[in-house]
Amino acid sequence: MRWNSFNSLFTKIFVGFWLLILLLATVLVLLPKLDGRQLQDLSSSDLALLQRQQQHIQAFLAKRPLQQINVFFKMPPHNRFKKIYVTDSSGQLLNNHAPKNVRQFILDSSSIDTPKKRIFKHNTFFGPILIQHKQQDFLFYFSHPNDKESLQFVEWLIDNPLLLLLTALLISTPLCAYLSWHVTQPLRQLQNVANKVALGDIKTDFPIIKNSDEINQLAKSMQKMLLSVQDMLNNQQRLLSDISHELRSPLTRLNLALAISRKHLGDSKELQRISIEAERIELMIAEMLNLSRMQLNPHIKEEVAFNELLEEIFLDAQFEAKENGKIFISPEIEEIYINIYPELAYRAIENVIRNAIKYAKINIVVEITVTTTYILLSIKNDGPLIPENALQDIFRPFYRLNDARDRESGGVGLGLSITENAMSMHGGKIWAENIDKQVCMHLQFPRFP
Repeated sequence: MRWNSFNSLFTKIFVGFWLLILLLATVLVLLPKLDGRQLQDLSSSDLALLQRQQQHIQAFLAKRPLQQINVFFKMPPHNRFKKIYVTDSSGQLLNNHAPKNVRQFILDSSSIDTPKKRIFKHNTFFGPILIQHKQQDFLFYFSHPNDKESLQFVEWLIDNPLLLLLTALLISTPLCAYLSWHVTQPLRQLQNVANKVALGDIKTDFPIIKNSDEINQLAKSMQKMLLSVQDMLNNQQRLLSDISHELRSPLTRLNLALAISRKHLGDSKELQRISIEAERIELMIAEMLNLSRMQLNPHIKEEVAFNELLEEIFLDAQFEAKENGKIFISPEIEEIYINIYPELAYRAIENVIRNAIKYAKINIVVEITVTTTYILLSIKNDGPLIPENALQDIFRPFYRLNDARDRESGGVGLGLSITENAMSMHGGKIWAENIDKQVCMHLQFPRFP
């Protein structure tokens, strides 16, 4: 199979995660750089302003050599600077009071060769500049009101790491959601098809998947596989049907020869034995044809009153049980609607009940459990128990617990196989177990398949 690397699912997932990681890394790396509170280099206009300020202070002190340096704390020079902060050569702040952010700026920008600035919400700080007075070195720092506010939202995110993480998650959510939907949407389509096939609808249509990736290739492979399975089943069922039809001809000739022999030679034990075996073959062929028709012919589900269907089966069962000297017990049934294949459901339930009547000693009891998702019929009889190792095998075609039992009942081993096939087409199931020295057959119909 040719692999298209650009449209492959691997490439899409890899590129999607790579872009997501790149996006988050870019945000986390660039976001702090948008913080105006970081130290910034001065622009040419800022440097010119500081130089003018330095010249003004030096001129002011030259005219007043005995003036104390703290005069600048109360009366800043004539310019746009609002406040002035001064430190000595050791870095000791001479102002009586200074905000915390000013003190931090002074600590971070102590180099007189490369003055800096830092932008806060309401003020911008500049400095330092070197001023000599009374043979001492002083470092001057200045602040003035902002002309424009800094990026408050960015600063707020940086100051709150949990909110920053939440913002990163919100940014990445659309990309992750789209990638997840893009990958899982065709998978859900294939799942729906697989569920329909599991319920017996092997002729279901495959969805059109437009993505040229591994999922599309998987869908095509599944479609080819299903077509192959359909062909195999159709060939097998047609072969079974053809064989059954072909067996009718020699069986008819056998019955004709048997009738001629009885007419000329009279009846005998040997002819009676041949007649019994011919009847068994006739019954087997009829059951095989029924199984083939059930599998080949299309069926349509209908929403029916399940209680009415059961009442009809139970009336026939009560009559048959009474004729055989047995007791059939069934519960009162409330009105229940269910989506089923009526003919198949009827045959499945009838087969199990008639088997129970055949092998029961006296009692046949039906219990019904109704839930929102399924309806369960439990049919018990007090006949011989089924060996534990045969509880699953009895649903195989032509399986017999023993020949003597089949000769007595006239069975050919296809009834339960037909029932299991019908339950499978409904998406339900059938199983057997021995409970309280009774054989119990369970038929479970899904209510909303």
